[in-house]
Amino acid sequence: MDERASLSPLLPWRTRPFPVDWSAEFGRSSDLHLEIGFGDGRYTVRRAKDEPDADFVGLEISSASVQRALRRVRREGVGNVRMAKAGAQFALRHLFAEHALAGIVVNFPDPWPKERHVDRRLLQRSFFDLAASRLRLGGAVRLATDHPDYLAFAIAEAEVSGSFQARPTTPPEAVFETKYALKWKAQGKALHYVEFRYDGSPTQAFPHFERPTAMPHALFTGTLPPAAPFAKVVLAYGAGHVILHEVARSFGPLGSDAAERAHTPVEAATIAAPGEGETIRPRWWVRASVDEPDLRQHLLVLVQQRADHEVIVRLEPFGDPVITPTVRGAVHAVSEWLAAATTLRLRARNY
Repeated sequence: MDERASLSPLLPWRTRPFPVDWSAEFGRSSDLHLEIGFGDGRYTVRRAKDEPDADFVGLEISSASVQRALRRVRREGVGNVRMAKAGAQFALRHLFAEHALAGIVVNFPDPWPKERHVDRRLLQRSFFDLAASRLRLGGAVRLATDHPDYLAFAIAEAEVSGSFQARPTTPPEAVFETKYALKWKAQGKALHYVEFRYDGSPTQAFPHFERPTAMPHALFTGTLPPAAPFAKVVLAYGAGHVILHEVARSFGPLGSDAAERAHTPVEAATIAAPGEGETIRPRWWVRASVDEPDLRQHLLVLVQQRADHEVIVRLEPFGDPVITPTVRGAVHAVSEWLAAATTLRLRARNY
């Protein structure tokens, strides 16, 4: 068993700087390979065992697949695999430094066969442009697919990018032993494998998100009222959109997060009586979502009476949100709503 297998194979990427220091994660500097959509992890583990001197990072968005793959990695005792539950475009851009990857594997991606869904396919021009910036010279994107239209589409998109040379090649044996490969083979489908080799052409710059240490917040002067009118808010901000879905009120002892609180809609909230020696200051929770290119996040924004005549609006750390410009817009949207719906006066912004 690899002595590094005792380390957790699941990467808590939201707590890491961008790009990730993969040498620190693996405890060594080695060739780094990325697999997008690892499924149950059987190919990932097979390759990691066959190439012990290389390191492998897998991406997946299915929670069930992540759990199955993690069990396989632990059962097989491999230490040169890390997995992240993250979308492909976002992770490729922000988790990896320029020209850090030796290769990218995409086995049997969703072909999105309907004409109206073609723009959802992964291997399109924008992906190849980003991949070129993350692959080192001679690195390649390797695609396995059962879908001839997807194959033709990917080849055309790679050619348009101007940074890749497409060529059919002999696939590793393990590629066609994956769950989906076995399924398609049993149905008599032809399986295709092609390598898109990066030719070293100059690439676009794809900067990483900054990771601020302070949570975005705003300060108001005044007293939080018992209630305020609220309607769903959709706001364009940064490169995406902020949606404020609903507001709830919460009451409990100040500074006692462990205390049991009653959560009710803002329109129907009632203040619970404080216990002896307890200070009750109202809190409102705003449920928000943020849509940006390649990233969707669900957030909580806290509105709290922090002191007499002072109210703070801040992003909660719950869920380890990635603080992007549009995430800052969630605090802005809540602040604008408060300024319009209450008598609170905005004093300072920090977002």
